[in-house]
Amino acid sequence: MKKEERHITDEDVKQSLPRNRKEVFFDLLKNRKMTLFAFSCYSFIFFIPLAVDLFLFNFFESAAIAADKSDQLFSLVFYSMLIMLPCMLIGFIGLAGAFYTAKKMVWQEGISLASDFFQGIKENWKHALINGVIFGLALFGLVVGGTYLMIYAPVHAVVKGIGLGALILFFLLFGMVVVLNFTQCVYYENGYAVTLRNSFSFLGLLNWRILLIYLLSTGTVVVLGLFNLITLTIGLLLFAIFNSVVIILYTLISHYGFDKYINKEHYPHMVGKGLYKESQDDKEA
Repeated sequence: MKKEERHITDEDVKQSLPRNRKEVFFDLLKNRKMTLFAFSCYSFIFFIPLAVDLFLFNFFESAAIAADKSDQLFSLVFYSMLIMLPCMLIGFIGLAGAFYTAKKMVWQEGISLASDFFQGIKENWKHALINGVIFGLALFGLVVGGTYLMIYAPVHAVVKGIGLGALILFFLLFGMVVVLNFTQCVYYENGYAVTLRNSFSFLGLLNWRILLIYLLSTGTVVVLGLFNLITLTIGLLLFAIFNSVVIILYTLISHYGFDKYINKEHYPHMVGKGLYKESQDDKEA
């Protein structure tokens, strides 16, 4: 007996569309796994110089400790972090393409990965460089300042703890601001000063959501990179494979904030972009 052919209707298509950003996230994980993996690889290529610098630092740090030359440790940390800064800028240029690509993916738009990735770099490299400087200086202060405080500073342990806590807070604050800056610069056409100011505002509005993802992703990779070659390798592998997933999460959380606090009043046509919107005909039906 011949099977009856079933044609896909408009209603079938509607039912398959994501209705909220949680559904968008899991839809991308389910249906675009290879695109996400390739996306991660594209991003990681720009961080290879930074990865090499971190490997060399860990190697020479281990050698200095083994040779009982701890007096040279601060110099090693200081100069390694100085070399890290331009490497960080290269990596952040790649993030300009990554956040641009993530925006198109959560909007359910078709993408040409290489073309869109480099289009994002072309449009947003200036923002990316400034973000790289801010994040690099925050990380430089945390690592170099923390090393000096904990090993060399002739101050009470309580003062060391307060100083280290302040450096960690500074790193968390500006790291999250940089994330929000990236999600905005690929979305709105604002100058850097306006985008930076808005990033601090959004940080107050979306704080726990961004902080949670930041600690579980960026924070974990940074911490793993500070110990030894094994933990550094694990951290870099996690970043190489899953950075696209984290960037998608940052993008979805940010777009929720944009819709709620900006688009609803100023850009109503942008509200819920990439999500299924119930039409008047659907309501009447």
